Amino acid sequence: MASSFNRQECNLKSLEIIGRVVLLLSVTTASLTTQKIAVAEQSDEPQAGSLPHTAPRTDIKISGVYPHLTTYGVYSENGAHYKSGHNECGIGAIVPWAGKLWMVNYAPHMPNGSEHKLYSIDPDLSQPMTVHPESVGGTPAGRMIHAESHQLLIAHYLIDAKGTVRVISPKEMPIRVTAIARHLTDPANMVYYVDMEGSIWEANVHTLAVKRLFKKPVPGWHGKGGYTSQGRLVVSNNGELHVGNYNDVLVGGKAETKEERGVLAEYNGNDWKIVERRQFTEVTGPSGIAGGSDGDDPIWSIGWDRRSLRLKLLDGGTWQTFLLPKAAFCNDASHGWYTEWPRIREITNGRWMMDMHGMFFDFPRAFSAANTAGIRPIASHLRYVPDFCEWNGQLVLASDETSIQGNPLAGQPQSNLWFGSYEDLKSWGPASAYGGPWVGDNVKRGVPSDPFLIAGFDRRILHLAVGRGIDDKLPKYGFRASDQQPIHSLPAELASLPRVTVNRGDWHKPAPGYSFTIDAPATIYLAVDERGNPMLSEEWKVTSMTLAWGENHRDIIFQQSFEAGLVEIPSNATEHTKGSFGMPHTAFVDSGGGSGEIKPNGGASVTQPVQYADADVAANEEPLEFRLEIDHQGNGEWTLLKTIVMDGDYLVHELPTGLEAEWIRIAANQDCVATAYFHLTDAERPDRSSDAAMFSCLADVDSEEVLSAVVYPAKKNRNLQLITSDERSLQFTKSGFEFIADEEDAELKKLLEVEAEFTVDDASVILAAGGKRLRLPKGDVAFDTPFAAGWPRGSREVESERHLANFHGTFYEVPLITNGSPPAWHQMRPVASHAKQIMDFCSWNGLLVLSGIRSDATPGDHVFIDSQQQAGLWFGGVDDLWKLGKPVGRGGPWLDSTVQADEPSDAYLMTGYDRKTLTLKADRDVRIIVEVDVDHQTGWHACEMFSVKAGEPISYEFPNTFSAHWIRFIASADCTATAWLKYE
Repeated sequence: MASSFNRQECNLKSLEIIGRVVLLLSVTTASLTTQKIAVAEQSDEPQAGSLPHTAPRTDIKISGVYPHLTTYGVYSENGAHYKSGHNECGIGAIVPWAGKLWMVNYAPHMPNGSEHKLYSIDPDLSQPMTVHPESVGGTPAGRMIHAESHQLLIAHYLIDAKGTVRVISPKEMPIRVTAIARHLTDPANMVYYVDMEGSIWEANVHTLAVKRLFKKPVPGWHGKGGYTSQGRLVVSNNGELHVGNYNDVLVGGKAETKEERGVLAEYNGNDWKIVERRQFTEVTGPSGIAGGSDGDDPIWSIGWDRRSLRLKLLDGGTWQTFLLPKAAFCNDASHGWYTEWPRIREITNGRWMMDMHGMFFDFPRAFSAANTAGIRPIASHLRYVPDFCEWNGQLVLASDETSIQGNPLAGQPQSNLWFGSYEDLKSWGPASAYGGPWVGDNVKRGVPSDPFLIAGFDRRILHLAVGRGIDDKLPKYGFRASDQQPIHSLPAELASLPRVTVNRGDWHKPAPGYSFTIDAPATIYLAVDERGNPMLSEEWKVTSMTLAWGENHRDIIFQQSFEAGLVEIPSNATEHTKGSFGMPHTAFVDSGGGSGEIKPNGGASVTQPVQYADADVAANEEPLEFRLEIDHQGNGEWTLLKTIVMDGDYLVHELPTGLEAEWIRIAANQDCVATAYFHLTDAERPDRSSDAAMFSCLADVDSEEVLSAVVYPAKKNRNLQLITSDERSLQFTKSGFEFIADEEDAELKKLLEVEAEFTVDDASVILAAGGKRLRLPKGDVAFDTPFAAGWPRGSREVESERHLANFHGTFYEVPLITNGSPPAWHQMRPVASHAKQIMDFCSWNGLLVLSGIRSDATPGDHVFIDSQQQAGLWFGGVDDLWKLGKPVGRGGPWLDSTVQADEPSDAYLMTGYDRKTLTLKADRDVRIIVEVDVDHQTGWHACEMFSVKAGEPISYEFPNTFSAHWIRFIASADCTATAWLKYE
């Protein structure tokens, strides 16, 4: 990294070093000022195959990134990276101070220090940045401006108003500084340092004397936030994978449930108290980077659980909870490693911004119990952002771009800054996010949920489901026949009714009919095994209700009214496969609230409604209802929006388009197990044709002459290594942004070999994941087979600790669960679709690199080409990908496929697409149920049922507002069928 230092320091250096500086100044545009001399960065020492030594160019800016401002993990090996323990270098904190921008980067786990540095950047961004000789490294992200002493406290450093740096030695305070906060009793002289391991220290900002106050007062690991106000210090951590034991914990202890992860806790100067056992990161308030208030200002903390983001507010000594949706699921892992310091921070005079789970939000400085209005989504993003600020009229984002922990396709970690404007963010990803107050939760009658944010989203739908808890495999609803087959989900109105059943009998024979008598008029609901598409008399009318039982089997619910007397239930003589007959029908008797008596005949038996101990569905004569209330102005005044009566175990409800409200909450009229989960999405994403020029040099999918290569951020220096499609080894240099010849490297060649990560059939892209098959939309047919240069790269880690995948013409973001393990494909989201021959991609020097350039392309703002070397690469920001083209595609799980009755299709991706059209057809009369996965947790919910006539296709256009993560299909009989989706 380019180093600089003032003249006084320079005079202490040897004449040899001065001579080198003079030589460098003669060949670069860097200027000698009275404050500093630029010294060539160590990464540009001559390497095998490199150009003669030159200083790095400082005139390049691409998509808001200045490559010469890249930070690294190791600075003592002439630009190489062979030192252990330095596998990450995210920029943990950035602060404008003393006329410069100051920042630190971090190692993975280095409480005793590392080669990571303290940096400062001049307002003239064409100048090399200063790597300060006082640097001690470590794992820092804490920062605070101490008002009384006029010092910036960042990591282990204290910097006065003139830029003089002092250091608390890691030997004296061996911690990973994650937060710094005002002191409760002596704020003019003392501050608190919060350690990622959980310890709490205090330090004198004048003498630098330190003292450990607590070794680990609260449970959870991976400390994050700290802030002081209302007479208490509030701290957070976002992990539950422990590093140590619980012997020093003063309150709480080991997690007792899966829900207990991380902690939000407070200290009043005498005692510790746990606020909530959930994963939390930022803790701050209106005083922001000042570290707290000596008065009664509110405190804000942002965290999450498996349902949604959790925004905690401490105001007037009372904690309140507000819920927000998640744009991405990259941060959800229980260990907390993948949430490196999301922030709530002022970015311009009066404007604050919050970053959490892949979404930027406007955040009002006035957020308090009396005024909760003003949180608005700005845009989703791919960049991993540990900190951000406003500096010299620009918004600056710090990044954690390239980690090599479990990432073999990068030689050394590197991260950079992004410079732009608030308005630029709006051109990034859609303001689409997902979450809700309940996901398979026990809900108490009349108790409203926490408020959930709905303001600022264009399209808002609510998925409501009942009767399906998390990790619950017991037959809560009894058995489908008198003697066997557990029922898994049941419409609420049926759960409260007595049922009449018979034993299953021999499944090689038709299921028996039966009869019973009733002493009052009643409506009989009949659960009919859909396998084989059995026929009933015309008196039985089909309803929209369904019932799930056994191994992914489902019933269609019919109804018929009967007078008092004999009720005859027909047999089921339908074969679903040769020699296999369906289940006997189950009758539910609704006597209209009367006390009708049921007398079974023969082998029939009557089962009364089950009273469930966990109140899944209460036996209640009232229909199950959900009351939706809204807070229009964020003032805590709630009004009724709508009462929804459940007709079945699942429904989707669209909020009115013109509804102006900040928050929504939900209450049930009965004890139940419920899911209330929102999909909040952007209006239809625009055609990004205006951005086409940015990508015009990328080769089209049908191009024959392409400059192709696989790419690798080098370990041996700070260049980018390439192996071209004709097997030539090149480097693209950090110093000059130019291509040079390189020595062949057999190990690197083997490492960068590409194998197809997906297969295709006529219907769709097929991805093997966790023993299951997931299906994705197809792009251009040319993606079905390798290009002339071979298969393009399928996926790799680009931003730290999350994957980017390029499958069949669509880029996807894919979360990780653990470094080095396969990504969580089921939580992927599409970013952009294209018809380009992109052969490889990676992050390097803060930039996204794409390989696959038109052979006739000319150099431009994003493209560097060397006609002699026959090489070219595209460079930009990772969030430029949103401009490549909105996600589109076509395909489905079935295309003239042989389908077995009641066998669910593979899951097919649905999240993140705009207009969605479904075509169904079959070679025989059949019912096809459409099921969706809306929350990645509660499984599949039946949302539609279509009666398909043989040879007559059905076309269905989903409402523009409709959104689900995955979709699948179930046919009622063996058939040859098509379920085809077109996303536009």
